[in-house]
Amino acid sequence: MPGRRLHLPITTERLVLRDLRTGDLDAMHAYASHKDVTRFLFWGPNELEDTCGSLSAFIAAQAETPRIIYELGLTLGEDERLLGALCLYRGDHETRNDAEIGFVLHPDCWGQGYVTEAAQALMSAGFTDLELHRIWATCDARNGASVRVLEKLGMQREATFRSSRKVAEGWVDEHSYAVLRAEFT
Repeated sequence: MPGRRLHLPITTERLVLRDLRTGDLDAMHAYASHKDVTRFLFWGPNELEDTCGSLSAFIAAQAETPRIIYELGLTLGEDERLLGALCLYRGDHETRNDAEIGFVLHPDCWGQGYVTEAAQALMSAGFTDLELHRIWATCDARNGASVRVLEKLGMQREATFRSSRKVAEGWVDEHSYAVLRAEFT
């Protein structure tokens, strides 16, 4: 539904997903400028002006109606320090009622289950609050960590697109994953 919005913040046992703020710039740039973090992404590593521009755009999107872009900061409990971000980008809700999910996390926090826990909560909110029918994701086929997260979330690989994205190293394959509301647990 076009007028529906996520109820924020979204909390889990360990984590909080909240709207990004101007004070998040330094923490956001710490992961957005990190070459290991952006290795499999279509952006980055960022210069400070790139991160500043992205943060400004994400904050501006918070006021849009209907809200299409949910770029949310990930924090540990009540600690306001940004560990990373998760996004839910709504598609054409008139004809498809779907959204793309994505995630990025500072490498100091890798391997602790934060992304899986936060993405599970964000997907649940997307299906409940936004009444989404389908949530989908793509990832660089070389990114085994993201593949494992998407599969832990119950998403099914729907396709592999050969040489579909150009990155610094050249053309790479992408996997496409999705889960339907009826399948989500």
